[in-house]
Amino acid sequence: MYIKKLFLLLNKIKKKNLKLAIAESCTGGLISNKIIKINGASAFFNTGIICYSNESKVNILKIKKYTIKKFGAVSKETCKEMTKNILKIGNANVSIATTGIAGPGGGSNNKPVGLVYIGIGTKKKIRIYKFKFNKDFGRKKIQHLTFLKSIFLLNKNI
Repeated sequence: MYIKKLFLLLNKIKKKNLKLAIAESCTGGLISNKIIKINGASAFFNTGIICYSNESKVNILKIKKYTIKKFGAVSKETCKEMTKNILKIGNANVSIATTGIAGPGGGSNNKPVGLVYIGIGTKKKIRIYKFKFNKDFGRKKIQHLTFLKSIFLLNKNI
């Protein structure tokens, strides 16, 4: 089912002559991997970066140290910077960014396992979406749901 939706989205991106860049943390390259499995992805997919550590977010994605210190790596603010910066770094018209806690550990009362932020960026607008997936889904399913939501949201915003 998702393959058909992904294929339709990628055709839409190609028809609009858009270039896509993706910054992934909690999905660890899953979104990029699913996209490059589609024949012809090189026509529109410019860049995919996995920045899992805070250090890589700062050094590669140019996230402000202050942002991570004040709000945390899993936050609306960090996701917004990821989404905006990958547009520039990836020389793209549209972007996806993901940051979250897929589990099974790493959660807290304020930021539980299953908390995910997805950013969708265009040259005109950056939108950040917050999801609280059920922690009992497990790591793999939370990552997969984040991929599905990312594709849906990108399609909705372009």
